[in-house]
Parts: sequence; structure tokens; C-alpha cells
Amino acid sequence: MTDEADRELVLRREIPFRRELVWKAMTDPVHVNKWWGPNGFTSEDVRMDFRVGGVWAFNMVGPDGTRYPNHSVFKQVVPPSRLTFDVGDGKKVWFEMAVTLSEKLGGTLVTLRQLYATAAFRNEVVERSGAIEGGKQHLAKLEAYVREHFTK
Repeated sequence: MTDEADRELVLRREIPFRRELVWKAMTDPVHVNKWWGPNGFTSEDVRMDFRVGGVWAFNMVGPDGTRYPNHSVFKQVVPPSRLTFDVGDGKKVWFEMAVTLSEKLGGTLVTLRQLYATAAFRNEVVERSGAIEGGKQHLAKLEAYVREHFTK
């Protein structure tokens, strides 16, 4: 067990589509802003400068209308297999997100890894925001979006 294991949240989903299609849905602002987030959430006021050092800023709007400011800075962009970015609100970084797309027979394995500063903060986020269920919904929305927009 590494010193990071208790600070991370890892979610995986096999998606039955080519990695390039999944990459496009995840990185093209025309697409990502139409599906990003758990069920019932949408994105508004989106700005995305998709390059290392670039900022992705938006308001995630919850089902009740609450707006959650999001401000991410891209740290690594390796098409079509890996993205790493810090996620926060523009004042504080909440966690580092690493997205890995691995080719599998018949599709793509999508791995989301969130790394928090402390285990206590990770646990708080999981309990308070339902991060595990929200992440599963997020990946299901990605799969549905790729199916609907890229495979017709």
C-alpha cells in the first residue's frame, strides 16, 4: 500500500467504443460540456483552453439550481490516452484528476483517479458529495453520449 492509496478515489468503466471517440467526447469543448457531471447536473459559463497550463472553468449547476464554481488547470495532455489536471474553484485545489484511456478488445477502459491532499479530505468528499455514485453516473453519461453522438 502506497502513501497515496488512502488519499485516492479510483473509478473505472469499460466503454464499448474506440479510444479516439472517447477522447474526443472528453476533450472537445463542443462535446464535454454537454455530458460532464453526475445525473441532473449541467455546465454554464464554460471556458476551456485545452493545453498544458490552460484553464477549464465553468459553473456546474445542480438539479436544485445551486452553482458550483469549477476551475481546473491542465497539467498533462497526451492524446488519446491521458489527461491530468488540478480541480478546484479558482482559490483552492481540491484534488488532482488523472484520466487514462486504455485500449481494450472491443472498446476503451476509462480510469478516473482523484488524488486528495489527505485521507480525511477524501473521505469527507466521498461522504458529503456522494463522489463514488456521482462518478459512476458521470462515466455512464460519457458512454451514453458517445453512443448517441458518434456511433450513428
